[in-house]
Amino acid sequence: MNYMKNVEVEIQVIIKNPEKIEKRLNEVGKFVKSRKQIDKYFVPPQRDFFAKNMPDEYLRVRYEEGRNHLNYSFLHFSEDGWLRSTDEYETFVDKPEIAEEIFKKIGLILKVTVKKTRKYFDCGDFEVTLDEIEDLGDFMEVEAKKDFGGVDKTRKACSDFLNNLNVEYEIQKEMGYPRMLYKKLNRA
Repeated sequence: MNYMKNVEVEIQVIIKNPEKIEKRLNEVGKFVKSRKQIDKYFVPPQRDFFAKNMPDEYLRVRYEEGRNHLNYSFLHFSEDGWLRSTDEYETFVDKPEIAEEIFKKIGLILKVTVKKTRKYFDCGDFEVTLDEIEDLGDFMEVEAKKDFGGVDKTRKACSDFLNNLNVEYEIQKEMGYPRMLYKKLNRA
């Protein structure tokens, strides 16, 4: 969910004890659903998004138990390199394999595939997900469902919510799952 049309503000952290965090999330919110997702990221040959140290755009086909999506994201970073917000454009696709085939026919290159199990929690003004990423580990994302007075205040609200959970986590420079996995698999 986005706090504003096509804009997403979230914080992503590494977690070590997802079971304990899941218990805490059920205390402050409620479990909504669990989904398996396969995300395939494509790049045009003349503009490899992954060639940048911090990619600022992604093109993705998501397979998700009958709710498949095509997504383009453009990331906005602060001057010190932290993700501030994401412009996100997404639509449903009935046949994601056809979208993939079209991409390949016009020369787009499959760069990385991210496989995950995602658990969703409704925590009032925030949607929290616990993500188990194949070959990467466990993560938590806190995403604002509303505008708290601009991107910076909304990001701070996400951070405050995360800190008020009183759970252990590790801050990371927010590279996103596709970049982290690509870097790990290709030792970039």
